Amino acid sequence: MRLPPALAGLSLAGVVMSACATAPPPSSGGGGPLVGPEWRLEDLLGGGIIDRSHVTLTLAKDGAAAGAGGCNRYFGTWTRKGDQLTLGKMGSTMMACAPSLMEQEGKYLRALETASAYSFTPDGALVIATADGPLKFRKD
Repeated sequence: MRLPPALAGLSLAGVVMSACATAPPPSSGGGGPLVGPEWRLEDLLGGGIIDRSHVTLTLAKDGAAAGAGGCNRYFGTWTRKGDQLTLGKMGSTMMACAPSLMEQEGKYLRALETASAYSFTPDGALVIATADGPLKFRKD
């Protein structure tokens, strides 16, 4: 049975509207504000970081962790249970940089591997507690 063109258009619009109305809300990614954005390191163990060094961390919902260490790219895994945060041993590329950048990167990666918890400051910074002290990040 064929519908008149005016009714066919209304019927199609009704199907589209009902499909939109029943679509599930977008997922938060399973990790809330911790997961997804690139976090830029602002403070390394209470001592700042080298000016213009680019140190980042991205935590993916599949448990992958990755970023820039200031000289090399790094990668590994992470898990979260409540406000507890654990990062696995990090692997990295092996580029050579200025000794001060290499030292900062080594200190950062060693600290990151001892992460135990995380929190957010009132102004939105991410603070990761490590065995050596805090790592403070801002959304990039």
